[in-house]
Amino acid sequence: MLQEDPERTHVPGDAGRITALYEATNQPLVQPQGRVAQAAKGAVVALAEDEGYDVVVALTLMQSGENVIYAGPPVADSELPQALEEALNFAESMGFILDTSSWANLDETHKQELIERIPAFRPPAPILTPTQERPKAVDPMAAVARLFAAFCVLLMLNCSGISAEQRSQAAEIHQQLGDNLLREGDAQQAMKEYLESIDLEENPEARLGLGLIYAWSLSRPQDGEREFKRALEMRPDYAEAMTNLGALYISRGKFAEAVPLLDKAARDPLYKARVLAQSDLGWALYKSGQPEKGVGEIKGALAVAPKYCLGWRQLGTIYSEQGKLDDAGTAYARYAEACPDVADAHLLFGKVLARQSKAHEARAEFERCAVPRDDKEKPVASECARFLKELGTP
Repeated sequence: MLQEDPERTHVPGDAGRITALYEATNQPLVQPQGRVAQAAKGAVVALAEDEGYDVVVALTLMQSGENVIYAGPPVADSELPQALEEALNFAESMGFILDTSSWANLDETHKQELIERIPAFRPPAPILTPTQERPKAVDPMAAVARLFAAFCVLLMLNCSGISAEQRSQAAEIHQQLGDNLLREGDAQQAMKEYLESIDLEENPEARLGLGLIYAWSLSRPQDGEREFKRALEMRPDYAEAMTNLGALYISRGKFAEAVPLLDKAARDPLYKARVLAQSDLGWALYKSGQPEKGVGEIKGALAVAPKYCLGWRQLGTIYSEQGKLDDAGTAYARYAEACPDVADAHLLFGKVLARQSKAHEARAEFERCAVPRDDKEKPVASECARFLKELGTP
């Protein structure tokens, strides 16, 4: 059983000892014992020891920067698969969606890039205690000089101007502010930050952010497509831009155009969210006339992220459209299990159960979605209520 090891502050970043590595593609809210609830990054790592293997679940708390390491006793070679499965289940129980790195197939350069990217491999920075200094006499001229210098920095182009490095740093700051605002749902302010960033120095991250706003917040798909393409012109291997452009093509029915973009993103071993790309790739393949390949890709994504709701929905829809009701029911049941608060999951599962003449089970699913919790759920709730009425009183 995994338990927190307070003696460990990080995972050793020795590529030669690592035998398996899974990285979380999301940052759920967690609350380890004795700490405030906060978002966290996660990883599952297997390390070779002198006697067996050490399998750990490593969290990096985003607010405090602390690494929290959960570990169990060392395991033998024959016990490693079971220990890894238990660690993955432990991490998934906290809300993490984990993606395998295919560690054994990576070259040394990619292995080192992963180690450098995942914060759990970094020891905590030392806490510095400030020394007490004797107060210095205030020099009025020095204070004026500091105020003048600060004024010059704010104006940026006044006084001695701004260097290329300062311009690049300022562009990055505006881009990151845009990302934060977009995550908080403030698309208008995020757009202003992205445009400020591009004015200082054009960069693919800001172009991607603008594309997200145009495509999904402002319903301007052509502008979104332009921004995603510009991001890819600047960085041809930008997997996140490929995934979003592919998703945009899917939303517009351009399935064949989405396939090569999503396929390339899904094969990028360093792309943390490649599960999303692989699942959408499967859907695009299905809709473009390649159902077997499509189902295979979606199943591959779900094998890595078994709680990925959209993947189960896509799989259930394919089987339902093919008339494979047993398989559709299984997929929709997993959708409802992974996302019990999503009304659509219970509607779709209930409809398949009704088609299978399982009225009692169908009624139970429709009852779970017949009352809307907010305005967005009203259309689904209305349909659930209609099916309940058609089924009649038990």
